[in-house]
Amino acid sequence: MSKTSPLAQAYNVDFALHTLGWKAFQDLCAQVCEESFGHTVSIYREAQDGGQDAIFLLSEKGAYKEATVQCKFSGKAEQRLKLSDITTELESVKKLVSEGRASTYYFITSMGVDAPIAAGIRQKLHSIGVEKPEVLGREWLTANIKSSARLRALVPRVYGLGDLSAIIDERSVAQTRALLGHLIPSLKVYVPTGAHRTAVRTLGDHKLVLLLGPPATGKSMLAAILATMAIDSDSLECFKCEGPLDMRSRWNPNEPQRLFWVDDAFGPNQLREDYVDAWIEFMPKMKAAIEQGNHFILTSRTHIWNEAKHKLGTRNHPLLTNGKAIVNVGQLSPEERQQILYNHVKAGEQPKRWKIRSKSHLPALADEVSLLPEIARRLGDPNYTSGITSIPADLVRFVREPQEFLKGTIQELVVAQQAAMTLVFLARSRLPVHNVAGDECKLVAEKYATSVAAVTQALEQLEGAFLVKREESGQLCWGFFHPTFADAVSGILSGRPDLVELYLRGARIETLLAEAVCGGATSVNDAVVVPVAGIETLISRLLETPDSKDMNERLFQFLNRRAPKNVVQRVLQLAPNLLDRQGSSSPWVGIGRHAEVVLRATAFSMNLLSEDVRVATCQALEEAALYSFDVSFLSEEPILAMLRPHELMRLTIKLVAMLDDEIPIKIAELTEDADADGDIDDQFESVESFVNKLRCLAEEDERIRNRLYELEGDIKTAKTEVEARKSSEESESFFTNLPSATIAEEAKLRSIFSDIDE
Repeated sequence: MSKTSPLAQAYNVDFALHTLGWKAFQDLCAQVCEESFGHTVSIYREAQDGGQDAIFLLSEKGAYKEATVQCKFSGKAEQRLKLSDITTELESVKKLVSEGRASTYYFITSMGVDAPIAAGIRQKLHSIGVEKPEVLGREWLTANIKSSARLRALVPRVYGLGDLSAIIDERSVAQTRALLGHLIPSLKVYVPTGAHRTAVRTLGDHKLVLLLGPPATGKSMLAAILATMAIDSDSLECFKCEGPLDMRSRWNPNEPQRLFWVDDAFGPNQLREDYVDAWIEFMPKMKAAIEQGNHFILTSRTHIWNEAKHKLGTRNHPLLTNGKAIVNVGQLSPEERQQILYNHVKAGEQPKRWKIRSKSHLPALADEVSLLPEIARRLGDPNYTSGITSIPADLVRFVREPQEFLKGTIQELVVAQQAAMTLVFLARSRLPVHNVAGDECKLVAEKYATSVAAVTQALEQLEGAFLVKREESGQLCWGFFHPTFADAVSGILSGRPDLVELYLRGARIETLLAEAVCGGATSVNDAVVVPVAGIETLISRLLETPDSKDMNERLFQFLNRRAPKNVVQRVLQLAPNLLDRQGSSSPWVGIGRHAEVVLRATAFSMNLLSEDVRVATCQALEEAALYSFDVSFLSEEPILAMLRPHELMRLTIKLVAMLDDEIPIKIAELTEDADADGDIDDQFESVESFVNKLRCLAEEDERIRNRLYELEGDIKTAKTEVEARKSSEESESFFTNLPSATIAEEAKLRSIFSDIDE
């Protein structure tokens, strides 16, 4: 694949620079200057800049001189620079020249610049002592943005300011639109934060980044931008995967230079056990893929990741274990919150009178640490702010209690619109646009006492504010504008027993198994809680689960983790044959965590496990230990309880004998056959885990304990020997060494919100 920069297809490009606002325009100029001139730029804010919006140092004959940048912003689309526009700057320029700080002076504007006007301004600047005056306008900025993928990496907002075909080559436009989808308009208000720059560097340094944060922090937007940058660079082919299971069909170990974007990598609203199992299997492959030049972008809500990393254990990627590849997207500086709030309110649909009324309170609102990008978007949209009557009190509550405000807003919609929101929720935000009026729609319409036609019309009414159309696996679907809308609808359903009944009756069994939890079980964040009154309906739906390995696995996981013992007992009494079914646990997951083994152990404790199934399970445990070195069940008392005393004694004798026979042979084989350029720890993991787990047998036996110490030393020596064969080749990344302007924030008198109502 070619490494040359792609050529834009359009000549007349308009990036709508007049929509940026004065502060964002200054930031853009700093990034363009840094990229174009190759010098670190420092920005000085309005009213404290001394006539310098920004400076950078130039090296001349071994000495350094300051070059001054002054920015002139206009919010008018067609305005062109006039000769008089330099007049107010001349006194400041004279002072800078006398101090030796403006021998080189750049006057940069968002306005169009005609050649005679530029010449006249240069002449004026030269007459007061500027040795090298430059006048640069919209045309110069546009040309630089158009020609530099590196610059667009740091100012990704431009992807939303113009036609994509004007920015990237025609080959990549379709792929970019598929990745960004409905997010493209949001790029017009996007703010490159510290997390954005850190994510760019992290992806460059490690080819792996996990974007972490609570809902509404912009994880998916940042991931989409990183993926777009990869396309724009013409060096990586990008794939957006719906979880790790989807990655299996796209994975090709022989294809380098690919980028995989996995949104909600460990589950959208709650941790998905099947996702964890898939990652346990895939992590070693990821390590190998990264060494071949592939890149990975993952996103996750913080609480889901905290649970997932514990379950991944030693199978986790080292860069995720030590946190070097993790970027916390939710940590915003006060200046970043100001710019985010400004962009959304300025570009939003709020009437001018609302902006005037709120204007003086916006700076204090931006100081609220709870202000996140999605919350700022809602503030700019009158569809969400009808509940704001008392200012500033309601403004503050809107930011501090966003979920309650969102729930209230949804409940204030007309009945058909509430039904439409519920229908999209039942479809897990993937409701086919051309197949709306199905059984689920009829059920929802009946429950809300409305018609299918009214629900269908309501979907169109909610588009843009609450719902979006986006492509999912080649099919156009209705989905929520933001994932937090699903959380809000879930909260509404959980609080109304009549709607929980609708949820239980109407949701697909896959949805129930992924997003519901029984009252009385361990609580799960953002799950629909099924009250006691709905348990019988839930049980009847659980019994509908088809007998396939994948669906069995989900059912077993639900019974193990999301149902109290009395519900599990009731299900097994009604359908004892469930215990004969087989799940789809990954071969990389220890048998002690296999969902059907855990469920059978629970059934054994309830005297609900047949002897035939018990014997078959114990044989599987023994075979896993003797032939796969998998003794993960030794620390699980409920599983060990299924073994009769004589069966347990026989297995123990065989395991101890392996320490002198099979284990030394296995270590020697691994040392000889191991791939030195692969993940060495992973290749020795099975035998190393076997030795570690057998410590439980050595507590009272010194001979076994000493033998285990000897084997640990042998494994360490073997891994060192393999490590010595490792090659030193490294593949470069487009994202490496991208510049970022050094911002020198000064106390400022002019508020960023000064023109919010203009």
